[in-house]
Amino acid sequence: MLARVEDICLPIPPVAADTNCAAALSLFLSDTSLFALPLRGEDGVLTLVTRAKVTEAMAGPEARTVWASQPVSLLATETPLTIEAGTPAGLAASKAATTCPAALGEGIIVMQEGAYRGLISPLALTQAIATENAARARTLGQAARRMEAAKARLNTAAREKADFLAFLGHEIRTPLTGILGVADLLQDSVSGGEPKRLARTISQSGHHLERLLNDLLDLSRLEAGKMPLHAAPFDLDEFAAEAREVWQPRTEGKRVALRIHVEEGTPRIEADALRLRQILFNLMSNALKFTERGHVDVTLATWRDESSLRLRMSVSDTGCGISDKDKARLFEAFEQASATTAHTHGGSGLGLAIAKSLARAMGGTITLADNPDGGSIFTVDLPVQKAGPRLVAATAPEKPARPQMGKFELGRILVIEDHAASALVITEALRAAGWDVDHAPSAALARDYLFDVAYQAILTDIHLPDESGDLILRTLRTVPGPNANAPVLAVTADLTDARRMACRSAGFVAMIEKPIRPRTLVATLADILMMGDSPDAWAKVS
Repeated sequence: MLARVEDICLPIPPVAADTNCAAALSLFLSDTSLFALPLRGEDGVLTLVTRAKVTEAMAGPEARTVWASQPVSLLATETPLTIEAGTPAGLAASKAATTCPAALGEGIIVMQEGAYRGLISPLALTQAIATENAARARTLGQAARRMEAAKARLNTAAREKADFLAFLGHEIRTPLTGILGVADLLQDSVSGGEPKRLARTISQSGHHLERLLNDLLDLSRLEAGKMPLHAAPFDLDEFAAEAREVWQPRTEGKRVALRIHVEEGTPRIEADALRLRQILFNLMSNALKFTERGHVDVTLATWRDESSLRLRMSVSDTGCGISDKDKARLFEAFEQASATTAHTHGGSGLGLAIAKSLARAMGGTITLADNPDGGSIFTVDLPVQKAGPRLVAATAPEKPARPQMGKFELGRILVIEDHAASALVITEALRAAGWDVDHAPSAALARDYLFDVAYQAILTDIHLPDESGDLILRTLRTVPGPNANAPVLAVTADLTDARRMACRSAGFVAMIEKPIRPRTLVATLADILMMGDSPDAWAKVS
């Protein structure tokens, strides 16, 4: 609790202003704790005389002879600092320091509703401030500890949420295989416009659900600080060309020109191209969504500040623009510019939140400004490294021609998958492509096949009810049998970098991601069989 001036003042009774110095000295000598005397004039005005001034004036025989009979008011401070009762001691000290510094050494008069209350000594004021500062320090320390504890709880909650969403993502991706995979199989197998339209609708809805799931997982990983960043050299010209190739078709049917420009002299840079692409594509998607006519301009450039090379990505549009009120919340998760946006244009409101979080994770920022031509300008600014020139060997060996389809014969495939819908999609896709397929719903049943039948390739789910796919692979490689050297592909809904690295380290030749797309599955398996024992097979098919 803060001390008030009345709590620390001493009720020293005033003496008459015409009291002589000898009498005042006697009062000081009779009470060693007395530091000053309040003096009341005939007009009732209070002044202040200190022990130091009286004792100094009466210090020698000659001085005592001169001052003994003189009124002590001649030694008084004519305009002492007066503070009203109820004022905190800290505020009184602050006022003294700014308006009357002498009061910090002489004392302060305390008044209450026009009546004298007492004097505050410099020592009492110093002790009160010291006590107050100590209490404030303890309070700040406790607040800091509470804040750290709250931060730890928030971080734990964010990690738990990320882990929960990762688990949920795994569980959702598996049935998504049934939705997307069967829809693809239907589109390839049914005839007639209406059945194909229905299958296409299922596929589009499944894709929308998958995109929403991926956005939620990305956002939760960013909040938990679990989003991995991998810097590597790349060319911004190639980066821009890829963006143009992906987004140019989206402008068809709209009176919108897409212009992507890389400033001249921009060097090769080193950064996480995948996350930069995710940021840029979210901004471009947003710009194209809300621009019905005019243009969307993308500019990529580098510049150097005092400490580093920086990349600036600017996306401007001539769309409907964003109000100042909406700008303040636009980068928040699930927020959109207006209540009708989701109904009119679709979307989850996660794209800009993910872009902002990614930029922050990479040490940068995203800003939003109005376009003078109408619409908006989003600008990303973040640090990058300058990469060296692309190395080309003087006598580079000729790259061997990649084997073409038909260089291998379709054989028999074993699919080890406990989820019925996933197993159906995989087996039907492979059979439609010409392979013979056996299916085992568990590791135990798979053993009936693995050590009796030679397979061209084996696909196994990582998380089986009775055994992991990793253990199946180790068993194949350590126990003699017809499939000791057969290529084994991991099938999983866990799309984290950690899982990918674990699969590669375990010896899987590739990782098939759920939800499984039949055409991608067939193409991946064909690539692996064509490349045979190529040491970089993983990189080419992943």
